Amino acid sequence: MRATTEKGMRIKIRNACVGLGVYREELEWQIQMLAELFIRREQTKDEFRRSGGHAIIKQTNKGGNSYAVKNPLLAEIDFVEKRIIELAREMGLTTGAVKKINEAAIGKKPQADDDPLAVALGELKLLKNTGS
Repeated sequence: MRATTEKGMRIKIRNACVGLGVYREELEWQIQMLAELFIRREQTKDEFRRSGGHAIIKQTNKGGNSYAVKNPLLAEIDFVEKRIIELAREMGLTTGAVKKINEAAIGKKPQADDDPLAVALGELKLLKNTGS
């Protein structure tokens, strides 16, 4: 796996924000945090693979008894991924967040069955009827 630097990740995230039209300078601290989370996830996944990639591992208590537990690295990966999704949603980088932003910008909720051509023709018909 190719190692990504934190700076490189910040650039990718910033470019994604710009591309989606949601970038604001106030997001820089969130971009930094999101980049750190992506790097942390990558490092934890690498560590998980190096440790054998087993979901269940054996641990031994002080008494010498062994028992099976969920690999704590999986719990860490799960936590980081959930936090990445939460932060990306707050920043407007998820599909749902972009949809909400776009809906707010145009002031209406598009219907799932809206055909773009039918919508455009309907708008032209409205314009024609209003005399604009």
